[in-house]
Amino acid sequence: MAPDSPPLAGWTSPSLPLAYQLETSLSLHNTPSPEPADPVFEPRRLAPIETLPPELVEAIARAVCRLNPIGPPCQLANLLVLSRRFYDVLGPKNAGFYADLFKERFDGRSVERRWAQMRRIEEKREKRALLETLPEVKPDTELQLDPAMSFTRPSSPSDILPDNKSPWRPLTNKDYAVEFKRRCTVLTNMRRAAQSNAIPPSSSRPSSPRLQAFTPKSGKTKLPEPDELTQNLWTCYLMLLENDGKNLRHLLDYAYLRTYMRLFYNHSLLTEALKPGWPRHTAGRALGLWIGWLGGDDLSTETPQESDERFFVLKPYVFAAHKFDAFFAPWTIPALPVTREEYPVRPPPEGPFLADLRPRSSAQLITHMGRKIEMSPPNLAHAAIFSFFFRVEQDPAAQNDMLGQHGAPAQHMLGAQVANLNPNNPLTTATRPTKTSLPILASRIHDHDFTRLASCIDPYSSLGLPKLYTRGDLTGSWEGRFSFFDFDSYRDMLGGRMRSLYEGPFGDQPQVWKLEEKVVKLEKGQKPGGKGPPLNAGFEVGQPFLPRPNLSSTITQPVASTSTGSTERGTSRRRTSLDIAGGVEVPRAAKRARSWSEHTAFDDLEEEEEDDDPEGDYEILLTGTGHSAWGQFILKGRVRAWDGMFSIIKEYTPDSRGRWIYRGMVVGGNLVGRWRDTHTPLELNGYEGTWIMSRRS
Repeated sequence: MAPDSPPLAGWTSPSLPLAYQLETSLSLHNTPSPEPADPVFEPRRLAPIETLPPELVEAIARAVCRLNPIGPPCQLANLLVLSRRFYDVLGPKNAGFYADLFKERFDGRSVERRWAQMRRIEEKREKRALLETLPEVKPDTELQLDPAMSFTRPSSPSDILPDNKSPWRPLTNKDYAVEFKRRCTVLTNMRRAAQSNAIPPSSSRPSSPRLQAFTPKSGKTKLPEPDELTQNLWTCYLMLLENDGKNLRHLLDYAYLRTYMRLFYNHSLLTEALKPGWPRHTAGRALGLWIGWLGGDDLSTETPQESDERFFVLKPYVFAAHKFDAFFAPWTIPALPVTREEYPVRPPPEGPFLADLRPRSSAQLITHMGRKIEMSPPNLAHAAIFSFFFRVEQDPAAQNDMLGQHGAPAQHMLGAQVANLNPNNPLTTATRPTKTSLPILASRIHDHDFTRLASCIDPYSSLGLPKLYTRGDLTGSWEGRFSFFDFDSYRDMLGGRMRSLYEGPFGDQPQVWKLEEKVVKLEKGQKPGGKGPPLNAGFEVGQPFLPRPNLSSTITQPVASTSTGSTERGTSRRRTSLDIAGGVEVPRAAKRARSWSEHTAFDDLEEEEEDDDPEGDYEILLTGTGHSAWGQFILKGRVRAWDGMFSIIKEYTPDSRGRWIYRGMVVGGNLVGRWRDTHTPLELNGYEGTWIMSRRS
């Protein structure tokens, strides 16, 4: 150690946040040294350690940090107080060093890929907006141009803007360094909370999006920033979405994620559920449910009482469809964004049976990767549905709430022909469904989820996802189940009797889908969403179903991986015609969704560029078939481009077993959403249930 360096005994504990240690180190080195008594002062000779080149000092620091690859590099604090030379090289001013540490310890390639994707989307829209504002100029036939002259145009509007303030501009070393310091602080705070068995109180309570929904706004307003607890949850959630093997280890092994989430469950979810009335829908609770699902709740450690409490907490979010939306914007709106003239900001409707179909936003201005970015919280109901039915499969005690063999779903709405069936008929027997797929923490699977959250901010101003962004996501075979709540109990719940929610039985049935996508180009002046009512997925009443395809020969088969590790998209073996008024089928096969089991083969794939016509509007239509315990059915529907939500009409053949509309989204490679009856008017809350599906292997 150098003679003038402060003693290591004066250094703070390595368990303290790295940010605090850096500040303490800085104050130690800024302490003025005593003046020499002798006026003739000879400069001291530098120790060999003071003459090391910066590259070697950084290499030593990286080697020391690798001794403990999980959590903040606490050993780095000892190097900072070793000598002035080490502090000058490894201090906070060396953003490049901390950027390298971030990329080495955390999953950074997924971050770069998503930032580049968002920037490409932004640049295309800027270029399109710029071209639309340019006046149409006819060429002057008398104008003589010098053949030697050349004209160039900027590659994007950002080239002519000197100050690019977009949050999706390329990340710099400073951004990585700031994020590295912030993540270390968050992980340390989570670890302390888990060790102390208590979450510190937040500086402010999370706000309720439903209270913000009818607050008058003029134009675009600045989004609220989350409190400290919610920001920590945002960091955990985004780290899970970016995980390719590194992030999860920090969260589980250092930050004790599962212990921390149990504390959050008691702190926020359980206490809210025990209060009178419906639980509040907040960004923090949505993030908490999603982290619990993605992080993998360990059901084996739960006592029977804890398991019952979890079911009690999750039931409102799963079955109370009239209170907790499963969509980022009302499913009845075919195209977004909307204007305030079309959908004026209003308070919630009065009356227990009136449907709340107001556009509203729950987005927040969060901190991520050293930037302030606008993000919508993930949908709370989706995480609750996944977690609830996974628990139903794992917990035999949950079968006590299942409908018995005499409990057919929606008997009152199907007519006597179904209601009077023999009890042994499979139509009235609640059979065990296929297993719920556990989430796969591979960043490629969640790229679309991140883009949706970053694009669908405000239904009044956000442009949403690019055209045809979700093309190919639905093509293929799916299996899963749909669940149904006891009809009488559901009706009582809509009337305000919350006790029916917890006492009413529920059931489920397995089902299989086979879907095919068709991309159509809309005629000039034609709006997406179709001319028919939303309860018929936009198709006109009486319009026949699309030609039923022979899906056994049209489902795309994946092509074997090439030697470079990439997988080519397959194409349909047989094309089918499409008879849609005003729609012209695009002569291109829909993209086949990649098999998520091969996600490791896509690490080096570049994002595919969109090839849609910027001057045309497109829509994705869906056709398919399927079967369940009720019988066989045919499917038709369409995809809403703004957020990728799709509406599908499911009609049994013969039609005596009802006609239902399924609305859902692709989340983490799986399908999740809610079905609804097609008899109840839109302005009223209908009979609804949940459904989840995953790709057939």
